[in-house]
Amino acid sequence: MRWLALVAATRVQREKYPHAFRVPQRVLNSDGMTLKPRQVICSTLEEGEEVFIELRQGAAIAEEDVDALEWSEEAYGPQANLMECKFRWKVGGQQDFPKTVRGEYVVAPRWQGVYPQKDYGGPFEIQIIPVDITPDEVEWIASRKAPPGSCTYRFVMKNDYESICKADPETLTSDGLAHYIEFHWDVPIAPEPYPEIDSRPSTASSRDGAQVDPRFEQDWDALRLKWVESFMKVRVKDVLTEFYAILIDLFDSYAFMGLDLSASQHTIGCDWKHLVINCGLLEGQAEGSLSWSHACTWFEEAAGIRDGRPYLAQRLTRAHYLELLMRTASWTMCEQPREKYAPEKGRPPMPLDEGLFRFITDILIPVMDVYDDDPIRKDAVQHENLVVIQENRRSIRSIYAFLAQPWPYYQGERVLVPATLKYVLEPWPQLQFEGSQKEQLTGDTPTAGPEAPPPPPEGEAAEAGAPKAVSVDMAAIFGGEEHLDLEQLQAILESFDSHVGKITANHPEEFEHRALLFWEFFEVVMESCRGLVASLGTPLDKAIPAYVQTMLAFMGLVDREEAALPVPAAEGMEGEEDEALADIDDE
Repeated sequence: MRWLALVAATRVQREKYPHAFRVPQRVLNSDGMTLKPRQVICSTLEEGEEVFIELRQGAAIAEEDVDALEWSEEAYGPQANLMECKFRWKVGGQQDFPKTVRGEYVVAPRWQGVYPQKDYGGPFEIQIIPVDITPDEVEWIASRKAPPGSCTYRFVMKNDYESICKADPETLTSDGLAHYIEFHWDVPIAPEPYPEIDSRPSTASSRDGAQVDPRFEQDWDALRLKWVESFMKVRVKDVLTEFYAILIDLFDSYAFMGLDLSASQHTIGCDWKHLVINCGLLEGQAEGSLSWSHACTWFEEAAGIRDGRPYLAQRLTRAHYLELLMRTASWTMCEQPREKYAPEKGRPPMPLDEGLFRFITDILIPVMDVYDDDPIRKDAVQHENLVVIQENRRSIRSIYAFLAQPWPYYQGERVLVPATLKYVLEPWPQLQFEGSQKEQLTGDTPTAGPEAPPPPPEGEAAEAGAPKAVSVDMAAIFGGEEHLDLEQLQAILESFDSHVGKITANHPEEFEHRALLFWEFFEVVMESCRGLVASLGTPLDKAIPAYVQTMLAFMGLVDREEAALPVPAAEGMEGEEDEALADIDDE
């Protein structure tokens, strides 16, 4: 009934918009009798029966309306989601009556993640009171609010000794010294906190969900969906509206490092491939069967473009993202289902709406749970860190774009090869400079070392990818508190490979063939800076801008041709992927 009351209040609020939402304070049947908030509709009302919902007229319920106050508290108060657990003293032939019930409550194990034992369980003692059932019949009842669970209890008599109710032998323990009872939901919320889902969400709940976020209709109208049959579009829309809020939360979490967070329409880039990899869907992963080329074709169809290479540099709007998600769900659940989702022999494949529903609940949401627990993402949104990240967001994207190079193992796409990033973090041995300049940076007295190699013969070209032998003012370029010092760089380099290995662990390629997508580069930056907090005590909000400024300083050297990026090593790659790499170079 409390749900029915909210439905009525929501409809009134929409019809009277922009009228304020009016909170329900009572539900009555056609006879004017108040219906309790937790009464089940189907077992209380007849088909076509009239129901009246009273809505609060002012900012609060009048204090003299005790019934409305109690109804509202029971329906929407702090304990509204708990059920009433009752303990009865059956009179039988017993003449004495207890004053309290004393026991130990244990929350059902499968519900303890939602209702912790320390908060909702444990020992208790509650008063037992007489309740008139009929003019000639009285029951002695004690009650407490609780989630599903079990309880061992005894009655406390007036002279303070504990006793059992002999008139209730069904609840006695095997030794006959106490009572034991199990409580299950009085209203069937769910048999378990995460029930197996066998059907798509209801159309009614979906239509209500669609009204919550005004962006939904904008996104739905922008979807092309030429591959979806007309009758299925309505059913797919139900599923999308049901999950729209969490799907857009995921999109926005990637757009957090997007090109322009101030824009009304955020976009994400190669983060889509990052998500697909973390869902374990790509060829080469344990249960993956999706070719990345398929996803690229889907993007072209969703965006209405052709020959859109390079794909990882394309920007995805929310509508593109939602359509790619549907295509991926169709492939994973309907077209190329894993054994778990394959239909029985002779049965048709899973329909698209069910496939989308199962894809979100079975695959996407568990990945989102991992994201929610990610310490990097948690650190990134801490106030001080968030400020410096936003101040350096454009620079971080520029660094990635500057360092990205065509990589044949990724179909010739421009990505950041870990070896290139590591090279940039090792500027000191890569550049030739005088000992006095190194002394300015480190404070060390220069010591004798191996002689520098002789310069190449005049007129002979330097080896490809090697920086020119120049004399640069290293102290001026890399010195100062705004840059990483040598000790900090060394600490970053010591853990660099382990960070990259952990962050790219889900990639289908061998370690030496992996590259960093943009979000993974951001994760490497954050992990490196978090390492400085642990090893050197450098605060994260100081380490992040120092990391960025050091990268920018190196980029300046490359721009002035005082340093150069190495050519990525991609030996053994032949055929179409080599041609793709050549095509990118030509462009």
